[in-house]
Amino acid sequence: MIADIRKLFSYRELIYSLTKKELKVKYRGSVLGFLWSLLNPILVMVVYSFVFAIIMRLGVEDYAIFLISALLGHNFLANSVSLGASSIVANGNLVNKIYFPREILPFSIIFANLVNFVFELIALFIVLAILGYPFYMFIYILPLVIGIQFFLVAGSTLLVSALNVFFRDLQHLITIILMVWFFATPIIYPLDMVPEAFRNILYFNPMTVFALMYRNIFYYVKHTEGWGMPPLIFILYAVGISIAVFLVGYFVFKKLEPRFAEEI
Repeated sequence: MIADIRKLFSYRELIYSLTKKELKVKYRGSVLGFLWSLLNPILVMVVYSFVFAIIMRLGVEDYAIFLISALLGHNFLANSVSLGASSIVANGNLVNKIYFPREILPFSIIFANLVNFVFELIALFIVLAILGYPFYMFIYILPLVIGIQFFLVAGSTLLVSALNVFFRDLQHLITIILMVWFFATPIIYPLDMVPEAFRNILYFNPMTVFALMYRNIFYYVKHTEGWGMPPLIFILYAVGISIAVFLVGYFVFKKLEPRFAEEI
Protein backbone atom coordinates (compact mmCIF):
# COMPACT_ATOMS: atom_id res chain seq x y z
CA MET A 1 0.00 0.00 0.00
CA ILE A 2 2.87 2.39 0.76
CA ALA A 3 4.20 1.84 -2.77
CA ASP A 4 0.72 2.59 -4.17
CA ILE A 5 0.51 5.81 -2.19
CA ARG A 6 3.96 6.86 -3.42
CA LYS A 7 2.81 6.16 -6.97
CA LEU A 8 -0.23 8.37 -6.35
CA PHE A 9 2.09 11.20 -5.35
CA SER A 10 3.88 10.89 -8.70
CA TYR A 11 0.47 11.38 -10.37
CA ARG A 12 -0.30 14.50 -8.31
CA GLU A 13 -0.67 16.69 -11.41
CA LEU A 14 -3.34 14.35 -12.79
CA ILE A 15 -5.13 14.37 -9.43
CA TYR A 16 -5.03 18.16 -9.46
CA SER A 17 -6.36 18.32 -13.03
CA LEU A 18 -9.21 15.89 -12.36
CA THR A 19 -10.11 17.66 -9.10
CA LYS A 20 -10.19 20.98 -10.94
CA LYS A 21 -12.34 19.38 -13.65
CA GLU A 22 -14.79 18.03 -11.04
CA LEU A 23 -15.18 21.51 -9.57
CA LYS A 24 -15.68 23.09 -13.00
CA VAL A 25 -18.23 20.47 -14.10
CA LYS A 26 -20.20 20.90 -10.90
CA TYR A 27 -20.70 24.60 -11.51
CA ARG A 28 -20.64 24.67 -15.32
CA GLY A 29 -23.37 26.95 -16.65
CA SER A 30 -24.12 28.24 -13.18
CA VAL A 31 -24.41 32.00 -12.74
CA LEU A 32 -23.40 31.89 -9.06
CA GLY A 33 -20.68 29.28 -9.48
CA PHE A 34 -18.79 28.61 -6.25
CA LEU A 35 -21.31 30.69 -4.32
CA TRP A 36 -23.53 27.61 -4.39
CA SER A 37 -21.00 26.03 -2.01
CA LEU A 38 -22.03 28.72 0.44
CA LEU A 39 -25.72 28.96 -0.42
CA ASN A 40 -26.59 25.24 -0.32
CA PRO A 41 -25.82 24.68 3.38
CA ILE A 42 -27.44 28.02 4.24
CA LEU A 43 -30.68 27.07 2.46
CA VAL A 44 -30.70 23.65 4.12
CA MET A 45 -30.03 25.35 7.45
CA VAL A 46 -33.00 27.69 6.94
CA VAL A 47 -35.36 24.79 6.15
CA TYR A 48 -34.25 22.61 9.07
CA SER A 49 -34.25 25.58 11.42
CA PHE A 50 -37.84 26.40 10.47
CA VAL A 51 -38.99 22.81 10.99
CA PHE A 52 -37.09 21.91 14.16
CA ALA A 53 -36.68 25.28 15.88
CA ILE A 54 -40.04 26.86 15.10
CA ILE A 55 -42.53 24.07 14.32
CA MET A 56 -41.20 21.20 16.47
CA ARG A 57 -39.57 23.57 18.98
CA LEU A 58 -36.56 21.59 20.12
CA GLY A 59 -35.62 24.49 22.35
CA VAL A 60 -32.00 24.66 21.18
CA GLU A 61 -30.58 28.17 21.36
CA ASP A 62 -29.23 29.49 18.05
CA TYR A 63 -30.43 26.31 16.35
CA ALA A 64 -29.15 27.39 12.94
CA ILE A 65 -25.54 27.44 14.21
CA PHE A 66 -26.15 24.26 16.20
CA LEU A 67 -27.24 22.53 12.99
CA ILE A 68 -24.74 23.85 10.48
CA SER A 69 -21.74 23.23 12.74
CA ALA A 70 -22.33 19.46 12.50
CA LEU A 71 -24.02 19.34 9.09
CA LEU A 72 -21.03 20.47 7.03
CA GLY A 73 -18.89 17.52 8.10
CA HIS A 74 -21.68 15.11 7.22
CA ASN A 75 -22.08 16.76 3.80
CA PHE A 76 -18.39 16.20 3.11
CA LEU A 77 -18.90 12.49 3.73
CA ALA A 78 -22.27 12.12 1.98
CA ASN A 79 -21.31 14.06 -1.17
CA SER A 80 -18.00 12.22 -1.54
CA VAL A 81 -19.56 8.77 -1.13
CA SER A 82 -22.63 9.40 -3.30
CA LEU A 83 -20.69 11.01 -6.16
CA GLY A 84 -17.64 8.80 -5.79
CA ALA A 85 -19.69 5.60 -6.08
CA SER A 86 -20.04 6.06 -9.84
CA SER A 87 -16.58 7.54 -10.44
CA ILE A 88 -15.13 4.40 -12.05
CA VAL A 89 -18.20 3.51 -14.11
CA ALA A 90 -18.72 7.09 -15.30
CA ASN A 91 -15.11 7.29 -16.51
CA GLY A 92 -15.08 3.93 -18.30
CA ASN A 93 -13.50 5.48 -21.40
CA LEU A 94 -10.46 6.55 -19.38
CA VAL A 95 -10.24 3.23 -17.55
CA ASN A 96 -10.24 1.30 -20.82
CA LYS A 97 -7.83 3.50 -22.78
CA ILE A 98 -5.24 5.01 -20.46
CA TYR A 99 -3.15 3.55 -17.66
CA PHE A 100 -3.10 5.39 -14.37
CA PRO A 101 -3.87 4.37 -10.78
CA ARG A 102 -7.67 4.04 -10.86
CA GLU A 103 -8.07 5.32 -7.31
CA ILE A 104 -7.25 8.75 -8.68
CA LEU A 105 -10.86 8.96 -9.94
CA PRO A 106 -12.59 8.66 -6.55
CA PHE A 107 -9.81 10.68 -4.92
CA SER A 108 -10.44 13.58 -7.33
CA ILE A 109 -14.09 13.66 -6.19
CA ILE A 110 -13.05 13.50 -2.54
CA PHE A 111 -10.62 16.40 -2.97
CA ALA A 112 -13.23 18.43 -4.88
CA ASN A 113 -15.65 17.96 -2.00
CA LEU A 114 -12.90 18.82 0.47
CA VAL A 115 -12.42 22.13 -1.37
CA ASN A 116 -16.17 22.77 -1.12
CA PHE A 117 -16.03 21.87 2.57
CA VAL A 118 -13.30 24.45 3.14
CA PHE A 119 -15.30 27.16 1.35
CA GLU A 120 -18.34 26.29 3.47
CA LEU A 121 -16.23 26.52 6.62
CA ILE A 122 -14.96 29.96 5.58
CA ALA A 123 -18.58 31.11 5.21
CA LEU A 124 -19.32 29.63 8.64
CA PHE A 125 -16.34 31.48 10.15
CA ILE A 126 -17.73 34.78 8.85
CA VAL A 127 -21.19 34.10 10.29
CA LEU A 128 -19.72 33.02 13.65
CA ALA A 129 -17.54 36.13 13.81
CA ILE A 130 -20.56 38.36 13.12
CA LEU A 131 -22.60 36.61 15.83
CA GLY A 132 -19.78 36.83 18.36
CA TYR A 133 -18.83 33.16 18.58
CA PRO A 134 -15.21 32.76 19.82
CA PHE A 135 -14.66 29.75 17.54
CA TYR A 136 -10.97 30.65 17.26
CA MET A 137 -10.41 29.26 20.78
CA PHE A 138 -10.32 25.66 19.55
CA ILE A 139 -9.67 26.21 15.84
CA TYR A 140 -6.30 24.46 16.19
CA ILE A 141 -8.21 21.18 16.65
CA LEU A 142 -10.07 21.59 13.35
CA PRO A 143 -7.30 20.38 10.95
CA LEU A 144 -6.84 17.26 13.09
CA VAL A 145 -10.58 16.46 13.07
CA ILE A 146 -10.83 17.00 9.30
CA GLY A 147 -7.68 14.94 8.75
CA ILE A 148 -9.03 11.97 10.70
CA GLN A 149 -12.44 12.22 9.03
CA PHE A 150 -10.69 12.28 5.65
CA PHE A 151 -9.59 8.66 6.22
CA LEU A 152 -13.21 7.64 6.90
CA VAL A 153 -14.45 9.51 3.81
CA ALA A 154 -11.67 8.20 1.56
CA GLY A 155 -12.05 4.60 2.70
CA SER A 156 -15.83 4.64 2.31
CA THR A 157 -15.62 6.24 -1.14
CA LEU A 158 -12.94 3.85 -2.40
CA LEU A 159 -14.97 0.88 -1.17
CA VAL A 160 -18.28 1.87 -2.80
CA SER A 161 -16.62 3.02 -6.05
CA ALA A 162 -14.98 -0.41 -6.46
CA LEU A 163 -18.03 -2.46 -5.46
CA ASN A 164 -20.34 -0.39 -7.68
CA VAL A 165 -18.44 -1.61 -10.76
CA PHE A 166 -19.68 -5.15 -10.04
CA PHE A 167 -22.95 -4.44 -8.19
CA ARG A 168 -24.65 -1.51 -9.91
CA ASP A 169 -27.63 -1.68 -7.51
CA LEU A 170 -25.30 -0.33 -4.84
CA GLN A 171 -25.63 3.13 -6.41
CA HIS A 172 -29.33 3.13 -5.44
CA LEU A 173 -28.76 1.66 -1.98
CA ILE A 174 -26.20 4.33 -1.09
CA THR A 175 -28.89 7.03 -0.91
CA ILE A 176 -30.80 4.99 1.67
CA ILE A 177 -27.65 4.11 3.62
CA LEU A 178 -26.59 7.76 3.78
CA MET A 179 -30.05 8.82 4.91
CA VAL A 180 -29.99 6.27 7.75
CA TRP A 181 -26.43 7.36 8.61
CA PHE A 182 -27.61 10.99 8.74
CA PHE A 183 -30.42 10.32 11.21
CA ALA A 184 -28.19 8.01 13.27
CA THR A 185 -25.84 10.98 13.81
CA PRO A 186 -26.79 13.79 16.25
CA ILE A 187 -26.92 16.52 13.62
CA ILE A 188 -30.51 17.79 13.73
CA TYR A 189 -30.95 16.87 17.39
CA PRO A 190 -28.72 17.17 20.49
CA LEU A 191 -27.23 13.95 21.81
CA ASP A 192 -28.74 14.48 25.27
CA MET A 193 -32.22 14.08 23.74
CA VAL A 194 -31.39 10.44 23.04
CA PRO A 195 -32.39 8.05 25.86
CA GLU A 196 -29.31 7.19 27.89
CA ALA A 197 -29.71 3.49 27.12
CA PHE A 198 -29.17 4.23 23.41
CA ARG A 199 -26.65 7.05 23.73
CA ASN A 200 -23.56 4.86 23.88
CA ILE A 201 -24.83 2.96 20.83
CA LEU A 202 -24.73 6.19 18.83
CA TYR A 203 -21.11 6.68 19.88
CA PHE A 204 -20.23 3.57 17.88
CA ASN A 205 -21.13 5.60 14.81
CA PRO A 206 -17.84 7.43 14.14
CA MET A 207 -19.71 10.37 12.61
CA THR A 208 -21.28 10.96 16.03
CA VAL A 209 -17.83 11.70 17.42
CA PHE A 210 -16.95 13.95 14.47
CA ALA A 211 -20.28 15.82 14.73
CA LEU A 212 -19.69 16.47 18.44
CA MET A 213 -16.11 17.59 17.81
CA TYR A 214 -17.21 20.08 15.14
CA ARG A 215 -20.01 21.30 17.40
CA ASN A 216 -17.62 21.77 20.31
CA ILE A 217 -15.36 23.90 18.11
CA PHE A 218 -18.06 26.07 16.53
CA TYR A 219 -21.18 26.08 18.72
CA TYR A 220 -20.43 25.16 22.33
CA VAL A 221 -17.66 27.74 22.66
CA LYS A 222 -20.50 30.22 23.20
CA HIS A 223 -23.13 27.93 24.73
CA THR A 224 -20.63 26.50 27.18
CA GLU A 225 -23.20 24.62 29.24
CA GLY A 226 -23.17 21.88 26.59
CA TRP A 227 -19.43 21.87 25.90
CA GLY A 228 -17.56 18.66 26.48
CA MET A 229 -15.46 16.33 24.41
CA PRO A 230 -16.78 12.82 23.69
CA PRO A 231 -15.35 10.15 26.03
CA LEU A 232 -11.72 9.40 25.15
CA ILE A 233 -12.48 5.75 24.42
CA PHE A 234 -14.95 6.77 21.69
CA ILE A 235 -12.54 9.32 20.22
CA LEU A 236 -9.91 6.58 19.95
CA TYR A 237 -12.57 4.30 18.49
CA ALA A 238 -13.46 6.90 15.83
CA VAL A 239 -9.79 7.31 14.94
CA GLY A 240 -9.30 3.54 14.79
CA ILE A 241 -12.43 2.84 12.73
CA SER A 242 -11.58 5.67 10.30
CA ILE A 243 -8.12 4.25 9.65
CA ALA A 244 -9.54 0.71 9.45
CA VAL A 245 -12.19 1.77 6.90
CA PHE A 246 -9.48 3.45 4.83
CA LEU A 247 -7.25 0.36 4.88
CA VAL A 248 -10.14 -1.97 4.01
CA GLY A 249 -11.46 0.36 1.31
CA TYR A 250 -8.03 0.74 -0.28
CA PHE A 251 -7.33 -3.00 -0.08
CA VAL A 252 -10.66 -3.94 -1.70
CA PHE A 253 -10.20 -1.28 -4.37
CA LYS A 254 -6.73 -2.51 -5.37
CA LYS A 255 -7.89 -6.12 -5.23
CA LEU A 256 -10.73 -5.47 -7.68
CA GLU A 257 -8.92 -2.89 -9.83
CA PRO A 258 -7.53 -5.39 -12.42
CA ARG A 259 -11.10 -6.45 -13.32
CA PHE A 260 -12.53 -2.94 -13.75
CA ALA A 261 -11.90 -2.74 -17.51
CA GLU A 262 -13.62 -6.03 -18.36
CA GLU A 263 -16.64 -5.24 -16.17
CA ILE A 264 -17.12 -1.75 -17.59
